[in-house]
Amino acid sequence: MKEKEALYQVLRMNGLRLTRTRRVFVELFTRNKKPISVLDILDEFRRTRQKVNKTTVYREIERWQTLHIVSEVLFGERVSRYELVLRGHHHHLVCVECEHVEEVEVNERDLHCQEKKMSQEKKFTFLRHSLEFFGLCAQCRAEKCF
Repeated sequence: MKEKEALYQVLRMNGLRLTRTRRVFVELFTRNKKPISVLDILDEFRRTRQKVNKTTVYREIERWQTLHIVSEVLFGERVSRYELVLRGHHHHLVCVECEHVEEVEVNERDLHCQEKKMSQEKKFTFLRHSLEFFGLCAQCRAEKCF
């Protein structure tokens, strides 16, 4: 419940009305623990028998990114997925078979040290990073007899 209230507060603070579309967005993003795509959002509107224009969904996602409510996550495919920023920085395990996604914690201190070292060696300034691990989840691994 705290996530929903936090999202409603951010929307209100930015002068945005709590429209039906935004309420569905809030519900969908707080209910899903894994990153979701625009297709997932459109499916939710269809499932709940609510009409929404595809352009409206893209505009709302763009607005939420601008407000730092959601961030884009790419899993090596051509599909952008989005997740709530308020859940904090984390990384993902992605099953390449069933597409199960799990959040994982990585020692950010060690990662920061590695970034600093690479930055100095390569004379490269990091703006952000994305770290995803791809493989087989336990269930798919068992089915494949690994």
